[in-house]
Amino acid sequence: MSTGSRSTSGVLAVSQINTHDDFDPCASTASLFLYAQGSSILCLHHDTLAVERRFDRHQEKIQFISVDNVSERGAGRLVVSYDVSQTAIVWDIFSGQEISRFASFEHIGVATWLRNGNVSFGNVKGEVILFEPATSEHVSARTIFDPITALAPGNDCRIYAIGYVLPGEILETRR
Repeated sequence: MSTGSRSTSGVLAVSQINTHDDFDPCASTASLFLYAQGSSILCLHHDTLAVERRFDRHQEKIQFISVDNVSERGAGRLVVSYDVSQTAIVWDIFSGQEISRFASFEHIGVATWLRNGNVSFGNVKGEVILFEPATSEHVSARTIFDPITALAPGNDCRIYAIGYVLPGEILETRR
């Protein structure tokens, strides 16, 4: 949603877009709806909206939630949530237990799960960070110097479609 006027070229200036306060973070599995309220996440049953679990390990307001609906290990069980203090927490929906944490030096704008159970983060410096929750190891790769707004990994977990703030997308191979 724009808070200002359009430029003469018809392209909305990046500073005019409010990306953090328009919507509350949410995600879903086959049976649960996850909804962030400040620094907590509520896990609600789809059919009754009864609270199944509350996750309270974040210290700051949560910016996004991503559920692993693609890997065999996660299968709708693992979640990564990210807060304004630049901390990502991977946790188990069924037990409520924290699996691992990732503290970022740069703001992360997007996270997506890979079929192999790892998480890919995209940050404002144009880096793709591959994070392995089981070991808390990570590796980063520089792309172009524009903030990443979307990541779509291929089935082989090496090729990504990457969306940037500026119009356009790029296909890249990561090893």
